[in-house]
Amino acid sequence: MKEVLLQKGCKIPRFIRFKIGKNVVFKVKHQDKTYDCEIMTDDKELKQLSLLVEALNIKDKKQRLAFVYDKSCELLDNDFYGKNLCEFKSNKCMHDRIHAKSMDGCCRSNDNSKKCPYINNHRCTVKCLACKFHVCYCLRKKGIKYKVNDIYLLKYLYNWKQKIMIYNNFFMTREENLKDVYRNSIIYWTLFSSKAKFIKNEDK
Repeated sequence: MKEVLLQKGCKIPRFIRFKIGKNVVFKVKHQDKTYDCEIMTDDKELKQLSLLVEALNIKDKKQRLAFVYDKSCELLDNDFYGKNLCEFKSNKCMHDRIHAKSMDGCCRSNDNSKKCPYINNHRCTVKCLACKFHVCYCLRKKGIKYKVNDIYLLKYLYNWKQKIMIYNNFFMTREENLKDVYRNSIIYWTLFSSKAKFIKNEDK
């Protein structure tokens, strides 16, 4: 069994996903120990490395792609909900309070004046990566913004087509997004995806 070690501070091979194989196991080295799954830590880089290693060790491609999607959502949610970046008060974010409106803190609704159909009881009920990546102008003014390649799982395990799709599939469910990811066809997505659009942020 071939062992591939990743370590904090060391360069990750750009196309490491092509090293995935039946006889290959990936591990992350930390403090003279090696781990092959997620490490519970507040160290962001170490956390991301351990998640990447866990994903690389999933041999079934669909399971791996779904794991990447779910954990990416989780990482973004931990930032938003854990740190209350949107400064929620009485179910209103800073944007909603400034503009005396109620979009339930949905950044994409705020930027496009389109109410998301998946908001229920002041909460988003689906895992939509595109919506999580795009933040309103209030957060952008504070220097808070996210890119696909900020997340190691997406940077190294999704190809450029999958990145475009999950970054632009607004107001879509996890299942709808994963169908596009599994299909991996930018042509089909462009022509037939009913909700996928290249939407430019328009500051209000």
